[in-house]
Amino acid sequence: MTSASAPEGIDLFADFTFTPPVVAARSSPATQYAGHVLYIEDNAVNLLVVQELVSQRPQLQLSTAVDGASGLQQAVALKPDLILLDMQLPDLDGYQVLESLRSNPATADITCVAVSANAMPGDMRRAHEAGFAAYWTKPLDFKAFLSGLDAHFSPD
Repeated sequence: MTSASAPEGIDLFADFTFTPPVVAARSSPATQYAGHVLYIEDNAVNLLVVQELVSQRPQLQLSTAVDGASGLQQAVALKPDLILLDMQLPDLDGYQVLESLRSNPATADITCVAVSANAMPGDMRRAHEAGFAAYWTKPLDFKAFLSGLDAHFSPD
């Protein structure tokens, strides 16, 4: 079997960029829309993992952004109920994004959860002191992730 190749000087992937899909909530007569989650994350694998996990909660709608600037724009436009925020984005760090969210009256009250591979107690303490509601470590513990969503979106 031979593989096809592009003519010399043409890069088939030159204009290719990964844009993660916005996953819409699935609804049925038994489930009602219960909340909107925005996940700001630049790693495609992490985005896919969270999309799969959130799909197990059909009452939730998930939107995604791949950097801090677009995440801030989506937060203002969508006003999600919960923002999951990667702490190391290509343009801004999680603390800068949180500070911008808190300084804008339209987004100041949105609950934000830090999501990071940095799992040292000092990292977690700093995030809580900065105003994050929780600190979820990567790789994600699937049961803990779903429990965290359930706790946030419980009807209490």
